[in-house]
Amino acid sequence: MKKLLLTICLLGLNFAYAQITCNTDSLGTTRCSNGMSAYTDSLGTTRYSDGSSSYTDSLGTTRYSDGSSSYTDSLGTTRYSDGSSSYTDSLGTTRFSDGTSCYTDSLGTTRCQ
Repeated sequence: MKKLLLTICLLGLNFAYAQITCNTDSLGTTRCSNGMSAYTDSLGTTRYSDGSSSYTDSLGTTRYSDGSSSYTDSLGTTRYSDGSSSYTDSLGTTRFSDGTSCYTDSLGTTRCQ
């Protein structure tokens, strides 16, 4: 779920770094303040409101419908096919190589800025 929320937030980030929040409803649909939403279907494919999708293959690589991909290395760093990366620090904040950070607050809202 955390990966899904972060992916949605990243899909909608612009370079102004506006704060984006996401929540998941009781039906499992995640909706974000940037207008993005997503759900995972019965085959394990995540479908996004912009028409894109992603799935994780048997090797643990997440493949996106635009041809990009990501995987998590043995140190816990997620590496993206565009050369960027992210990691989650000891406080639970995910930090991206472009300076963006995301965290989930006590109410379950994920916030990215």
